[in-house]
Amino acid sequence: MRTLFRHIIIDISWFISWIAITGPVFVILYYSLLPITGIINHFDLLPFKVPHANPLFVLAVQVALTLLWSALPEVREFLADIRMGARKPSLRELDQIETAFEFLQSNADAKNIKLPHIVWRVIDNKDYNACAYGKNRIAIHKGALYETKFLDNGLEELAALMAHETGHLRYWDTRHAAISSAIFMPLNLYVSCMKLLMWVPVLNLLMALIVLPCSLIVYIGNKIPELTSRLAEYRADEFAQMLLGKECMSLVFESIDDERQGSSLMAHYLTSHPPTELRHNNLQLQSDYRPHFNNPPTPDLISRFRAWDRSSKKAKTRYSKAV
Repeated sequence: MRTLFRHIIIDISWFISWIAITGPVFVILYYSLLPITGIINHFDLLPFKVPHANPLFVLAVQVALTLLWSALPEVREFLADIRMGARKPSLRELDQIETAFEFLQSNADAKNIKLPHIVWRVIDNKDYNACAYGKNRIAIHKGALYETKFLDNGLEELAALMAHETGHLRYWDTRHAAISSAIFMPLNLYVSCMKLLMWVPVLNLLMALIVLPCSLIVYIGNKIPELTSRLAEYRADEFAQMLLGKECMSLVFESIDDERQGSSLMAHYLTSHPPTELRHNNLQLQSDYRPHFNNPPTPDLISRFRAWDRSSKKAKTRYSKAV
């Protein structure tokens, strides 16, 4: 019952967020299409008449732009790769990632849990972290790859980190964010165009009177899902535990840096992730799903995961000194 309630609360927060974003975007489109449609029809720039900017026409344009952006996941995720600094993994990194995922997949198959197709990315960051985004992308920080590669239970730990991010994909946390991005895409496009014309005094006034208030509402709307982001993290933890058991996910919690900026109530509750100790405690309260299938990785997988050459050992030494 608690799990169902959590799903409902998370989905409601996203739905409210989308409604809050849609209104300001509609206002921006309405006032931007008024002069555009008037100029096109006045000078006969097209062989046919364009409908004047009435609410129904503007709503149709807004829906069309949202659907167009939603229908281009490759473009959207390519831009997300650039924004996050995510790249394709090297052959050595891919071998490490695929070995850990093979262990994860074998446990999922044994428990009849279907995993999504995943596109792997790597972020050149020394932090121990990973993130899921877009339709099916998971980016693993280079620090997590280095740290798990030289640990005794590194394969299980990396697989558990992957399982957590796979949980975000499975429960559509990333797709919800993509829908939000598609809804306020027209606003971003309009603001970008306005910045090119800021030297025109009238447009400066228009920016202040219309765009800034709408942008503020959109900003607040985007913050609404953060109120339930901690619930989403608990949900992803429990999915990882369902796949691999408590022990593997506990290894991840032992490696997470839980340093928080500030000790005030706001600093505690406005972070996107719950405290690691509470996440670990929540995991211990859950019952494992088919625990008799929580088998350790085979010796073949372990040897493949731990295989490194002299250059890898040197890289480990350089990385340890850098940290």
